[in-house]
Amino acid sequence: MQIVKNCWSAIETFNCQYGALLFDGGSASIYVNHWLAPDQYLIDRFSRRNEGGFVGHCLLVFVGVRRCLREVRTHRRVDGEVVWSHPVRSEYEGDFSGATETFSFEGSLQGFSSHVKWEVEASEFELHILGRDEPAREA
Repeated sequence: MQIVKNCWSAIETFNCQYGALLFDGGSASIYVNHWLAPDQYLIDRFSRRNEGGFVGHCLLVFVGVRRCLREVRTHRRVDGEVVWSHPVRSEYEGDFSGATETFSFEGSLQGFSSHVKWEVEASEFELHILGRDEPAREA
């Protein structure tokens, strides 16, 4: 795994496909499956890249979390029309009391026809770029 600190301005998260969120009271880690847009100096570090320059298989890690908000809306087609569900909100309060920055981003959830919005108040951001076989599957 490669860890790149303080690189929020070097990535675009407008259309990411997100997976699991792990929150331990102090840090929040969000898996990015696909569609992260990194700056050129980061792209070659990723094992999962497509021809359009989008990457995945990484974690957005927020350290020193004060608050983490996730709002999800699923959608489905009914008679050719897209019908959106009511938003489902999850909010977590961290134990950090120092200075924070607000990170806002959105995309979809892996495995669901959805839209997800995130807002995380944290002191630091790290990008954890996972290796091709990381994390290893256990039998």
